[in-house]
Amino acid sequence: MNKKLRKIFIALTLLIAAFPILTFGTRSVLTFLWAILGIYLFVNHKNNRLGKDVLLLIFPFLILCITLFYSKNLNYGISLLVKMVSFLIFPLVFYLNRNSFSKKLISYVIYTFIFSVLILIFYQAISVFINFDTLFQNITPSEIKSNGFKSIEEISKTKLDQIKLRRFRNFIIEKSNTHTTYQGLWISFSLFILGLNIKNFKKNSFKLFAMISIIVLVVWFYLISARMPLMAFLVTISLAVFIFSKLPKKKKTLLLLSIPLAFSVLLLFKNPISTRVKEYYTNGLSIPHQKFESDRFNSSNVRNGVYFCDFQIIKENFFMGVGVGDIQDELNNCYSNKIGAKVYTWRDYNSHNQYAFFWISAGFIGFIGFIGFIVNIFIKSIRTVNIRLFYVICSSSIVFISENLLERSDGVVFFFFFIALLYYNKDLKAT
Repeated sequence: MNKKLRKIFIALTLLIAAFPILTFGTRSVLTFLWAILGIYLFVNHKNNRLGKDVLLLIFPFLILCITLFYSKNLNYGISLLVKMVSFLIFPLVFYLNRNSFSKKLISYVIYTFIFSVLILIFYQAISVFINFDTLFQNITPSEIKSNGFKSIEEISKTKLDQIKLRRFRNFIIEKSNTHTTYQGLWISFSLFILGLNIKNFKKNSFKLFAMISIIVLVVWFYLISARMPLMAFLVTISLAVFIFSKLPKKKKTLLLLSIPLAFSVLLLFKNPISTRVKEYYTNGLSIPHQKFESDRFNSSNVRNGVYFCDFQIIKENFFMGVGVGDIQDELNNCYSNKIGAKVYTWRDYNSHNQYAFFWISAGFIGFIGFIGFIVNIFIKSIRTVNIRLFYVICSSSIVFISENLLERSDGVVFFFFFIALLYYNKDLKAT
């Protein structure tokens, strides 16, 4: 009986690995069934033992739970923790069933994920092709008005590029129900795995499929202009080469220098990535204020305002934080009282920095707990030569600088599913 249940548990793991093409509801149902079955298998195993090691990955989540005791807005805090519950579920269940995942099975899980990312890309690419004329036409009168202009003559070429890029990205997000940042993170991991293992494929058909997949992933990565995942991809590959590669120092140096050089060349030409980088260069550290018109708001200066408020709240609540339930209320109060720009009334803006999120929510202890959690995984990935684990923790840690990855299903599922899968298993040395 247990053997059949174990097979079902493995099958559910593979289904969850295809989360990029699953609806949020389907993910939740599968994860619930998977978790119940995983706990049941552990409880009914004769040699079941629960060690302290599992606490290493769930400790930051437990700290957030404690802050509910001094949060005023309990409803928001509980709803946020429910969204982040994968923080608890995946480490716990993978730990309890860590002997069930061989090196070969882990590879099957990862390639199931990669295949689902490719399916998602093809679906979006077909949608773009069908709506090509609409997506790449000149900006419409409604777009001119919504951006605060009276006529197209008032709009600079840079601003036109920004509007068209935003149109394309919004279409992609609507079709996939996934933000381009998360797609970029999924694509970068897929590229890393395929690039790492393409030489190990024995069949030429597999190698050809892997090469075509890499081309598709690279092109889509470029088109969606996921800046931070791209930066994380380049930096993580550089570090992985430096730490794990057995290449001579001269070749390592040349390879490391070629990556920033390639990125610099990319910025010389008009493309989605250079458009976004120019926006940051133009705006610098400017913060929107009350007198700003609609056409002056962009992702760069709005984010600058968010980081200003992050710092202000941390400074005022250094040791204890405000509690996970009150973080958004405190940010909204700062946007309203210390900045006053109307853009912050259009929707809620979170901290846009995962490290700041933990510090604002749980104070200095929460921040140190989260940093310790990351450092522990870094150390284990290097000691065990677990390159895949190293890639997930390194690339995610970089994206944490600009995104709250762990507040949305697309981010928290990706992060903790693969962190726990690769951290807790009997074949830690995985290449």
